[in-house]
Amino acid sequence: MTRTADAVVIGGGVTGASLAFHLAGLGVRHVLVLERKFLAAGGTGRSVGIIRQLYPTPETSAMVLRSLRVFQRFGEAVGGDAGYVGCGALIGVSAAMRPKLEAALAFQRALGIRAEILETADVARVEPRINAAGLGAVLHEPESGYGDPTAVTLGFADAARRRGAVIEQGVEVVAILGAAGRVTGVSTATGDRIDAPVVVNCAGLWSRGVSRLAGVDLPIVVGRHPVFIVERDQAFGPPHLVYLDLAGGAYMRPETGNLTLTGSLTDDEAEHPMDPELLGSEAGFEEAAVVLERTGRAVPKLADARYRQGYAGAFDITPDWMPILDESPLRGFWIAAGMSGHGFKLSPAVGELMAALITGTKPPVDPAPFAFGRFAGERATGTFVASYLR
Repeated sequence: MTRTADAVVIGGGVTGASLAFHLAGLGVRHVLVLERKFLAAGGTGRSVGIIRQLYPTPETSAMVLRSLRVFQRFGEAVGGDAGYVGCGALIGVSAAMRPKLEAALAFQRALGIRAEILETADVARVEPRINAAGLGAVLHEPESGYGDPTAVTLGFADAARRRGAVIEQGVEVVAILGAAGRVTGVSTATGDRIDAPVVVNCAGLWSRGVSRLAGVDLPIVVGRHPVFIVERDQAFGPPHLVYLDLAGGAYMRPETGNLTLTGSLTDDEAEHPMDPELLGSEAGFEEAAVVLERTGRAVPKLADARYRQGYAGAFDITPDWMPILDESPLRGFWIAAGMSGHGFKLSPAVGELMAALITGTKPPVDPAPFAFGRFAGERATGTFVASYLR
């Protein structure tokens, strides 16, 4: 069967759902989202959902602030509940990192981001359970926190449907069709052909494979990023703030039921490629022990937490740990991938930016830093920490 659409979005994660919502909001009439499994089945559903505002460039800082404002009023702006908890976030840095932190904070404040640098002696007034010894400074972001990536995806998807978009789950794209240097549509595993002048790759961890269907190679590595869940004991007290220890190499964010999600900020995920089909597989206790030792050093009271489980999360990583948000060399075939661990927290702004680029309207931020051609054949190197400070 042959059908038509004005735009086909491949992938029903938070990026694809946000883009469908924003495309429909700009008047694109026939938006079709194709998801091979179910909404938020991929990396979105395994995201820990931390929303922090410390980014190394003005463009990414502006995008995360725009996204934060959406999360804070999600019911009004989109519909549904983002599960946003504005508990505040603390980011610990070493003495060597402090000059870069101060430089980043200067342009962040100019954008309207609320944040302050705390001396280590002052950290206890905000979160007394953090071990500040060995830190050079701690950034306090009082408006940051965490949200529910699956709920946000479903909220965007429902709102996109209300605007006329169609979302089909259990539909796998198996071919990208093109002629004379531009995209003409897609074919699915069920034998359907969908003719469309715009096709957008929002396939997340599977985005490199999807782009290869169009003859486009993305400089993306799927890197393994395990997440561990521990249960705090009653003596711990009220939930802690989100804490990202860039100096010690661990992050932690609270969850209901006295739980904490924690993981590493030092591992070089790009050097640990993973088959995305293994997403969510069990991570063993031996692997957890290394991370939990760092977690216990950062917040000593968490050293007594009971280990519950671990699972394999993953990042789709570009060489500079920033997303590709651009048209590919095949005209009409657009890329919104390589989120490098930022997909959830940037998703409202990414959908807004991509919709503007596709429809030819003024983008909310300068898209140049996210251009497809910026890598010149590079492959991902470095660590996730570079996406905080450079």
